Amino acid sequence: MKAKIYNLIVLDKSGSMHSIADLAIGGVNETIGTIKSDNKQNAENAEQFVSLYAFCRCDSRYIMQNVPAEEATVIDTKDYMPCCGTPLYDSLGKCLNDLYNLIKEDKNATASVTIITDGYENSSTEYDHAAIKSLIERLKGEGWLFAYIGADHDVESVSISLSIDHHLKFDKSHKSTSEMFARERSSRSRWSKRISDEFASNPCCFKDSLVDINSDDYWAFDTPFDGNKNDSKNEAPQEDQSEGKN
Repeated sequence: MKAKIYNLIVLDKSGSMHSIADLAIGGVNETIGTIKSDNKQNAENAEQFVSLYAFCRCDSRYIMQNVPAEEATVIDTKDYMPCCGTPLYDSLGKCLNDLYNLIKEDKNATASVTIITDGYENSSTEYDHAAIKSLIERLKGEGWLFAYIGADHDVESVSISLSIDHHLKFDKSHKSTSEMFARERSSRSRWSKRISDEFASNPCCFKDSLVDINSDDYWAFDTPFDGNKNDSKNEAPQEDQSEGKN
């Protein structure tokens, strides 16, 4: 019996991500490599799965979905080509509900959800801010981890407004984007080791510990990173009314 860790990466591929498309592809591939490595290192007590969902207004889809870590493959420009608008809420609504329906009856399963975007919601038609906030709050109560990583907008405000505790801001330079992905991988690896160790020591009550583990600083113990923190706001962020962010 092992813990099952479902890694869901929700990646913005709206038009404004074009300037860092190659960096995004490289960073995601390195993250997949980290998940595969963690899966081997913690194999006695945990097994990991990978989902990658890339979204824009005209083409939101899974590049991979609930793939066992050892079978996850790298992506390239055929998989990720930025264009058009940012249906963040619709993308989260679909991905989170898909994964919840898969693991809701599995007492040994948990999820890590990482959102990477460079702008505000501007294209959703099925879900609104309130619905996504409520969904995230419910899943956090069941032990899911959420991290919001962003550029070119008020990252802290958006994260807090969605009830996401862990946020990280970067700018779209080569250095900052590379550092962001490196820090994300380090934090992910440390968190998955904690989950594996917790399951090994207390498998019967594993899920009871997840909320406490996830309330700790996800980015702790890393080299300081320029997050450019902004004033926190609990209200819904102003949405971008433009069709795209080209």
